[in-house]
Amino acid sequence: MYGENAPPSWARLPGARCRAVEHLTKLEGLQEFEFLAGLEEGFFQALAISAEMLEMGAGTALYREGEPSGAVYFVREGRVKLYRSFSGPKARDQILGVVGDGSVLGLASALEGRPQSQGATALTDCVLYAVFRDDLIELMGRFPEASLRLARTLAARNRDLEDLVGDLVFHSAPQRVARMLLNLATEEGRVTKRGVVFTPSLSRQEMAEATGISREALSRALSRLAQEGILDLGGKAITILKPAELRSRT
Repeated sequence: MYGENAPPSWARLPGARCRAVEHLTKLEGLQEFEFLAGLEEGFFQALAISAEMLEMGAGTALYREGEPSGAVYFVREGRVKLYRSFSGPKARDQILGVVGDGSVLGLASALEGRPQSQGATALTDCVLYAVFRDDLIELMGRFPEASLRLARTLAARNRDLEDLVGDLVFHSAPQRVARMLLNLATEEGRVTKRGVVFTPSLSRQEMAEATGISREALSRALSRLAQEGILDLGGKAITILKPAELRSRT
Protein backbone atom coordinates (compact mmCIF):
# COMPACT_ATOMS: atom_id res chain seq x y z
CA MET A 1 0.00 0.00 0.00
CA TYR A 2 2.72 2.46 1.00
CA GLY A 3 5.64 1.06 -1.00
CA GLU A 4 9.22 1.95 -0.11
CA ASN A 5 8.21 5.20 1.62
CA ALA A 6 5.95 3.51 4.16
CA PRO A 7 5.58 5.57 7.35
CA PRO A 8 6.72 4.00 10.62
CA SER A 9 4.22 1.63 12.19
CA TRP A 10 3.42 4.05 15.03
CA ALA A 11 2.14 6.55 12.45
CA ARG A 12 -0.87 4.30 11.80
CA LEU A 13 -1.87 3.87 15.44
CA PRO A 14 -4.45 5.93 17.42
CA GLY A 15 -3.03 9.30 18.38
CA ALA A 16 -0.56 9.17 15.51
CA ARG A 17 -1.17 12.79 14.48
CA CYS A 18 0.15 14.07 17.82
CA ARG A 19 3.17 11.77 17.67
CA ALA A 20 3.84 12.73 14.07
CA VAL A 21 3.84 16.43 14.96
CA GLU A 22 6.14 15.75 17.90
CA HIS A 23 8.49 13.74 15.67
CA LEU A 24 8.63 16.47 13.03
CA THR A 25 9.28 19.10 15.71
CA LYS A 26 12.23 17.10 17.06
CA LEU A 27 13.48 16.37 13.55
CA GLU A 28 13.47 20.05 12.57
CA GLY A 29 15.08 21.06 15.85
CA LEU A 30 17.92 18.54 15.56
CA GLN A 31 18.59 19.57 11.97
CA GLU A 32 19.34 23.09 13.24
CA PHE A 33 22.46 21.92 15.10
CA GLU A 34 25.33 23.40 13.13
CA PHE A 35 27.82 20.64 13.91
CA LEU A 36 25.39 18.06 12.43
CA ALA A 37 24.76 20.01 9.21
CA GLY A 38 24.86 17.96 6.03
CA LEU A 39 24.44 14.54 7.63
CA GLU A 40 22.13 12.10 5.89
CA GLU A 41 18.40 12.19 6.45
CA GLY A 42 18.37 8.67 7.89
CA PHE A 43 20.54 9.77 10.80
CA PHE A 44 18.24 12.65 11.71
CA GLN A 45 15.17 10.44 11.45
CA ALA A 46 16.72 7.84 13.77
CA LEU A 47 17.99 10.49 16.20
CA ALA A 48 14.58 12.16 16.37
CA ILE A 49 12.92 8.81 17.15
CA SER A 50 15.42 8.18 19.98
CA ALA A 51 15.32 11.70 21.43
CA GLU A 52 13.04 13.02 24.14
CA MET A 53 12.44 16.76 24.37
CA LEU A 54 13.00 18.35 27.79
CA GLU A 55 12.04 21.83 28.99
CA MET A 56 13.89 23.11 32.06
CA GLY A 57 13.50 26.31 34.04
CA ALA A 58 16.42 28.52 35.02
CA GLY A 59 18.26 27.17 38.06
CA THR A 60 17.32 23.53 37.40
CA ALA A 61 20.11 20.95 37.70
CA LEU A 62 20.34 18.80 34.59
CA TYR A 63 22.77 16.43 36.32
CA ARG A 64 25.24 16.54 39.18
CA GLU A 65 28.81 15.38 39.49
CA GLY A 66 28.96 11.67 40.38
CA GLU A 67 25.50 10.81 39.07
CA PRO A 68 25.07 8.01 36.50
CA SER A 69 25.61 9.18 32.93
CA GLY A 70 22.73 7.45 31.21
CA ALA A 71 21.98 10.08 28.57
CA VAL A 72 23.47 12.75 26.31
CA TYR A 73 21.81 16.15 25.99
CA PHE A 74 21.57 18.35 22.89
CA VAL A 75 20.89 21.99 23.83
CA ARG A 76 18.47 23.62 21.40
CA GLU A 77 17.73 26.78 23.41
CA GLY A 78 19.17 28.35 26.54
CA ARG A 79 22.39 28.66 28.51
CA VAL A 80 23.87 26.01 30.82
CA LYS A 81 26.82 26.23 33.21
CA LEU A 82 29.22 23.30 33.67
CA TYR A 83 31.07 23.08 36.97
CA ARG A 84 33.04 20.99 39.45
CA SER A 85 32.41 21.15 43.20
CA PHE A 86 35.17 21.09 45.80
CA SER A 87 34.47 20.24 49.43
CA GLY A 88 36.53 21.14 52.46
CA PRO A 89 36.73 24.02 54.92
CA LYS A 90 35.99 26.43 52.07
CA ALA A 91 33.64 24.51 49.79
CA ARG A 92 33.30 26.13 46.39
CA ASP A 93 32.49 25.51 42.76
CA GLN A 94 34.73 26.02 39.76
CA ILE A 95 32.76 26.87 36.64
CA LEU A 96 34.27 25.01 33.70
CA GLY A 97 32.28 26.77 31.03
CA VAL A 98 28.97 28.24 29.93
CA VAL A 99 27.43 26.69 26.82
CA GLY A 100 24.40 27.56 24.74
CA ASP A 101 22.39 26.66 21.67
CA GLY A 102 23.90 23.87 19.59
CA SER A 103 25.96 22.35 22.40
CA VAL A 104 26.12 18.71 23.52
CA LEU A 105 26.33 17.84 27.22
CA GLY A 106 27.36 14.67 29.04
CA LEU A 107 28.89 13.05 25.97
CA ALA A 108 32.31 12.10 27.37
CA SER A 109 30.98 10.46 30.54
CA ALA A 110 28.24 8.65 28.63
CA LEU A 111 30.67 7.20 26.08
CA GLU A 112 32.99 6.08 28.87
CA GLY A 113 30.09 4.58 30.79
CA ARG A 114 31.29 6.36 33.93
CA PRO A 115 29.54 8.73 36.38
CA GLN A 116 29.26 12.38 35.45
CA SER A 117 32.60 14.13 35.91
CA GLN A 118 30.93 17.53 36.33
CA GLY A 119 27.58 19.11 37.05
CA ALA A 120 25.31 20.98 34.65
CA THR A 121 22.70 23.57 35.70
CA ALA A 122 20.42 25.72 33.54
CA LEU A 123 21.22 29.43 33.75
CA THR A 124 18.17 30.32 31.66
CA ASP A 125 15.04 28.49 30.58
CA CYS A 126 16.23 25.68 28.30
CA VAL A 127 14.95 23.28 25.66
CA LEU A 128 17.04 20.13 25.23
CA TYR A 129 16.88 16.78 23.49
CA ALA A 130 17.90 13.80 25.62
CA VAL A 131 19.18 10.61 23.97
CA PHE A 132 19.89 7.51 26.03
CA ARG A 133 23.51 6.37 25.94
CA ASP A 134 22.81 2.96 24.37
CA ASP A 135 20.70 4.53 21.62
CA LEU A 136 23.38 7.08 20.79
CA ILE A 137 26.14 4.46 20.67
CA GLU A 138 24.02 2.34 18.33
CA LEU A 139 23.48 5.38 16.06
CA MET A 140 27.19 6.18 16.08
CA GLY A 141 27.90 2.65 14.87
CA ARG A 142 25.38 2.97 12.04
CA PHE A 143 26.39 6.46 10.95
CA PRO A 144 30.21 6.88 11.01
CA GLU A 145 30.14 10.51 9.82
CA ALA A 146 27.89 11.44 12.75
CA SER A 147 30.30 9.64 15.07
CA LEU A 148 33.14 11.76 13.68
CA ARG A 149 31.16 14.97 14.22
CA LEU A 150 30.52 14.04 17.84
CA ALA A 151 34.20 13.23 18.32
CA ARG A 152 35.04 16.72 17.05
CA THR A 153 32.74 18.28 19.65
CA LEU A 154 34.64 16.36 22.34
CA ALA A 155 37.93 17.64 20.96
CA ALA A 156 36.64 21.22 20.96
CA ARG A 157 35.45 20.88 24.55
CA ASN A 158 38.83 19.47 25.55
CA ARG A 159 40.52 22.52 24.01
CA ASP A 160 38.21 24.79 26.02
CA LEU A 161 39.25 23.03 29.24
CA GLU A 162 42.93 23.33 28.29
CA ASP A 163 42.41 27.07 27.71
CA LEU A 164 40.73 27.34 31.13
CA VAL A 165 43.66 25.63 32.85
CA GLY A 166 46.09 27.94 31.08
CA ASP A 167 44.00 30.94 32.03
CA LEU A 168 43.96 29.98 35.72
CA VAL A 169 47.68 29.23 35.79
CA PHE A 170 49.22 31.93 33.61
CA HIS A 171 46.91 34.94 33.86
CA SER A 172 46.26 37.31 36.75
CA ALA A 173 42.81 37.77 38.31
CA PRO A 174 42.17 41.10 36.48
CA GLN A 175 43.13 39.46 33.18
CA ARG A 176 40.76 36.55 33.80
CA VAL A 177 37.93 38.94 34.67
CA ALA A 178 38.50 40.90 31.45
CA ARG A 179 38.49 37.71 29.36
CA MET A 180 35.32 36.46 31.05
CA LEU A 181 33.52 39.76 30.40
CA LEU A 182 34.51 39.70 26.74
CA ASN A 183 33.36 36.09 26.37
CA LEU A 184 29.99 36.83 27.97
CA ALA A 185 29.56 39.94 25.85
CA THR A 186 30.31 37.94 22.68
CA GLU A 187 27.64 35.36 23.54
CA GLU A 188 25.02 37.53 25.23
CA GLY A 189 25.66 41.16 24.28
CA ARG A 190 24.22 43.63 21.81
CA VAL A 191 26.00 46.60 20.29
CA THR A 192 24.62 50.05 21.12
CA LYS A 193 25.87 53.61 20.67
CA ARG A 194 27.36 53.52 24.17
CA GLY A 195 29.06 50.16 23.80
CA VAL A 196 28.31 46.44 24.16
CA VAL A 197 25.46 45.86 26.61
CA PHE A 198 24.59 42.52 28.21
CA THR A 199 22.77 41.21 31.25
CA PRO A 200 25.04 38.34 32.29
CA SER A 201 23.49 34.91 32.69
CA LEU A 202 26.03 34.38 35.50
CA SER A 203 25.47 35.86 38.93
CA ARG A 204 28.33 37.77 40.56
CA GLN A 205 29.13 34.66 42.61
CA GLU A 206 29.20 32.54 39.48
CA MET A 207 31.44 35.08 37.76
CA ALA A 208 33.87 34.68 40.66
CA GLU A 209 33.67 30.90 40.32
CA ALA A 210 34.31 31.13 36.57
CA THR A 211 37.50 33.13 37.13
CA GLY A 212 38.73 31.20 40.18
CA ILE A 213 38.67 34.19 42.55
CA SER A 214 36.63 35.30 45.56
CA ARG A 215 33.45 37.35 45.26
CA GLU A 216 35.28 40.24 46.94
CA ALA A 217 38.16 40.12 44.44
CA LEU A 218 35.66 40.11 41.56
CA SER A 219 33.89 43.16 42.97
CA ARG A 220 37.20 45.01 43.25
CA ALA A 221 38.15 44.14 39.67
CA LEU A 222 34.77 45.28 38.30
CA SER A 223 34.83 48.48 40.34
CA ARG A 224 38.32 49.31 39.09
CA LEU A 225 37.25 48.85 35.47
CA ALA A 226 34.21 51.05 36.10
CA GLN A 227 36.34 53.76 37.73
CA GLU A 228 38.62 53.76 34.69
CA GLY A 229 35.63 54.31 32.39
CA ILE A 230 35.91 50.91 30.71
CA LEU A 231 32.66 49.53 32.15
CA ASP A 232 29.29 50.86 33.25
CA LEU A 233 27.79 48.69 35.98
CA GLY A 234 24.41 50.39 36.20
CA GLY A 235 21.66 47.99 37.35
CA LYS A 236 21.85 44.32 36.38
CA ALA A 237 23.24 45.10 32.95
CA ILE A 238 26.93 45.60 32.19
CA THR A 239 28.02 47.94 29.40
CA ILE A 240 31.50 47.61 27.97
CA LEU A 241 32.19 51.22 27.05
CA LYS A 242 35.69 50.61 25.68
CA PRO A 243 35.90 47.07 24.24
CA ALA A 244 39.38 47.59 22.77
CA GLU A 245 40.72 48.81 26.11
CA LEU A 246 39.16 45.86 27.91
CA ARG A 247 40.70 43.45 25.40
CA SER A 248 44.11 45.00 26.02
CA ARG A 249 43.72 43.99 29.68
CA THR A 250 43.57 40.28 28.83
